[in-house]
Amino acid sequence: MNPEIYILALLFIVSSLLVFLNLKAALSVLLVLSVLLHKELFSIYRWDVLPVRIFMIAFAIVSGINFVMWLTKGGDISKNILKALRYLKDPFVVFLLLLWLIRAVSLIFTKNLPASVFLLGFFTTMVVLGLVLYKKYLGFPEEVLTFIKYYIYIVFGLSLIAFIQIAIYFRYDFIFGAFWNIPGHMPRVGSLFWDVNHFGGLLAGLLPVVGVFILTSEKLKHKVGYFLLAVPMGVVLLLTNSRTSWISALVSFLFFITLLLVRKFGYKALLYISLVIVLISIPIAWEYGKKASPFRAEVKQYLHYRMDSFDSHLLLIKGTWQVFDKYPYLGGGYGSFFEHFSKTKVAAEFFGRDPAALNVRVPAHTIWGEVLSETGAVGFIVFTLFILTGLVPLVYLALRERSREKYLISAGMSASVVGWLSAGIFYSYNSEFFFLIFFFFFIYGLGTLGRDKWMSAYKALITSEKYVFVFLMLLTLGLVLLNLGKNHLLPWDEAIYANIARNMTESGEYIVQNWKPGVIWYEKPPLFMWMMGGAMNLFGVSEFSARLPSAVMGIASVLLVYFIGRRMFNKTTGFIAAIVLLTTFNYLYYARASMLDVTATFFITAGIFSYWLAKSRHKVQWWLLAGVLTGLAVMVKGVVGFIPFGVFFFYELYLFFTAQQKINRHTVTGYLVMLLSSVAVFLPWHFEMYRRFGQAFLDNYIGYHVLDRATSAIEDKGRPLYWYIIVMKVSMRLWFVALIPALALTVSRILKKDNRQVFLAIWAVFIFVLFSLATSKLKWYIVPIYPATALTVAWFFERMIVLVVSKNRLMDNVLLKGFLVGTLVFGSVFYLFLNKELIYESDLTGPQALLLQQKDTIFGTEDVVYADRIDLPLILYYSGSPYEVVDFRPLKEKLESAQPGERVLFVTKVSRFERISETIPNLLLIGQQKEWVLGYYSDYYLTDKDLKKVLILEPQSDI
Repeated sequence: MNPEIYILALLFIVSSLLVFLNLKAALSVLLVLSVLLHKELFSIYRWDVLPVRIFMIAFAIVSGINFVMWLTKGGDISKNILKALRYLKDPFVVFLLLLWLIRAVSLIFTKNLPASVFLLGFFTTMVVLGLVLYKKYLGFPEEVLTFIKYYIYIVFGLSLIAFIQIAIYFRYDFIFGAFWNIPGHMPRVGSLFWDVNHFGGLLAGLLPVVGVFILTSEKLKHKVGYFLLAVPMGVVLLLTNSRTSWISALVSFLFFITLLLVRKFGYKALLYISLVIVLISIPIAWEYGKKASPFRAEVKQYLHYRMDSFDSHLLLIKGTWQVFDKYPYLGGGYGSFFEHFSKTKVAAEFFGRDPAALNVRVPAHTIWGEVLSETGAVGFIVFTLFILTGLVPLVYLALRERSREKYLISAGMSASVVGWLSAGIFYSYNSEFFFLIFFFFFIYGLGTLGRDKWMSAYKALITSEKYVFVFLMLLTLGLVLLNLGKNHLLPWDEAIYANIARNMTESGEYIVQNWKPGVIWYEKPPLFMWMMGGAMNLFGVSEFSARLPSAVMGIASVLLVYFIGRRMFNKTTGFIAAIVLLTTFNYLYYARASMLDVTATFFITAGIFSYWLAKSRHKVQWWLLAGVLTGLAVMVKGVVGFIPFGVFFFYELYLFFTAQQKINRHTVTGYLVMLLSSVAVFLPWHFEMYRRFGQAFLDNYIGYHVLDRATSAIEDKGRPLYWYIIVMKVSMRLWFVALIPALALTVSRILKKDNRQVFLAIWAVFIFVLFSLATSKLKWYIVPIYPATALTVAWFFERMIVLVVSKNRLMDNVLLKGFLVGTLVFGSVFYLFLNKELIYESDLTGPQALLLQQKDTIFGTEDVVYADRIDLPLILYYSGSPYEVVDFRPLKEKLESAQPGERVLFVTKVSRFERISETIPNLLLIGQQKEWVLGYYSDYYLTDKDLKKVLILEPQSDI
């Protein structure tokens, strides 16, 4: 028998006795064992069997035996069970157990049951450890600090070993432990860890707390002592060369400073910090942007040897998303990431970059991606709630605790946690040290705050308008800006507007618009194109620049609806309304498109809100702002921009006929200020266009694009009267179901003369009737109605939530309300994810656009490009060449009639190219993008030089 088995047995027995006889000493031993992770040095019998794993098995078994003994103590098992069940009221216990349960249930979908069971066994020991530490030390936060300080000394010892590694390597060329010697670069040190990044992560997690101990120690010798610990640990952190650990340390530092500044100056400190970061980043980005910059050369030289690693991590992150996409509810099974990842679309590219990964089970290398892919949305939510359970008390203490020592320690611990979670986007830490640090930090925060104040901390998170607004902003930014510039422009209308904006920036002509050379475009006013041109001047001509103005206005509209709901009703209604608008499919889709409607919606909505404020606050500046905003809406989309005036007119009629308002000098002054300010905004451009072009401008701008569209089905846009009901149902989806009872409840309030509901009803009905009466209809025309319907739906939900809370007898009302609102948010976002292809489309015009660009790159812009049924706006935006739009037969005829020496360049479908090739010789396929090809024909072959150029410049076929 292998003698190492006896060592295993002895280690298990000693560990069990130690846990049973002296828990504190056992935990001290655990802290030492948790850093002895190098498999070549410490594995016993099998590669993955380390002393710490044997110890944790013993710890879990003995803890289980102790629990059973406690239950049977005194003979009254039921009484002891009730005592144990009291802990299920504690969020830490509840979410930790729920996390274990969900990971266990997720094994239903695993593709590698042994690996999943093994990992679940590891996590089970961590759950037991967390529960034991919680039960034993919740009331003794100072004891927790003792363990943390002891851990710091252990890690300091590891740092000294790291210096020894370097000395021995350079002196004797001998390597032991985790040590990566990289030619031309400083070696990466990992001490006694197996993974250098894990060692760096532990250092980054403890250094903020060491820094706090320097600040809080009363005696000078203690300050000096902790300083002498921090310096070598910080140096070794640099020597790990771990980018994720550096991210953790940097985020921790910024978060720590932010907490202290917010505590000192309030939340305006966030603005100051953001400004400082921007000011620091600008010169760095500017210098790096110079191709000849020495700074840029140094950075690229340093990162070059690790770019494959960086790219591989990004591919893994993308893979976790693809697994989650396939298993969105409970994931693909805890511990089964590799098997599912191997079947994803991105796997082939990953294994091509790193063939060695074919021989090992590669983990997700991302905390958040691992949770999403292996346990789905349910596991992600529970994991997040568990993290918040421990993090919120720490932040609460950092901001509100009076004791300097306690609030600084809490700030340091919360900063470490946030740093780790940020680095966890790119790396994972499935090891004992990770859970030990989290458990110690969380239990210290919960214990220091005290059970009687937990609810205050959690309520502060739920009820704080600042936190809610930040969450709303981050969610909106994420959903609107995600891959904003990834897809190429659509020909109608994105490429038209982008062409106009680009022509403006190139020619300097900002009054007269054109997207076809020499043809004046009268259809819309130029404000949106001016905004787009500004973005192009700032960020260059690109799809991102073209879509940015609409995206910014889309984000602004969501935040505006939040403030409208908050002003008209309450902050709960405002928050729900913003979520409803954000997750309305057509709204989000067109907020991400280079089109006019969401921008017009912002100015229309802002103008209507300004009018509401003018009526309630009786200040002339709100009348002025309402007029200016309406004028800007007109400058975006012409006559549609006058919608606010229609809403104002009918609401004024309502107030007049219900005897709530009389015509007096004050109201007349308000009307005049609003009208004159609006005219002052939109009239100059219209007047200048009429001065230049006279009747031609009126006939096109007013006659065709307003009157004809309203009264006839031009351009095949005719739809029945009720069509927008169908559009709203498809766009609002789940929210449309709620809109029906919301409208019924609105009618009941209107009958009671609730002016808020009357105003919302006029707002929505006027827009709906206006667009429904027009003969020409398109689904994006109705976008301006969605802010009003979002507010109506949100008000209905808020009333239902209040009703449910009023009947509640089971839990705290604030927490129940937060739970219900959170369920709405999560449900709507998750439903959006399940139907994401309706918003985040594939690159529909990418193949044509890339081939048009490739033609210009290889052959220049002198030769005509024959575009086989490609829309004209796309050709004009992506190609500078002369063009001719052709169909299959004309293209074939052109190729057949080509003159000697003439070369013909064309873009067509693969199937058509193959059919033409059957009858016409000398066709050369220059490039292919999916089902489209760039073809070349000449009775002379390309020279070797030209062929080489083609091969070099041909883009990848997989876009």
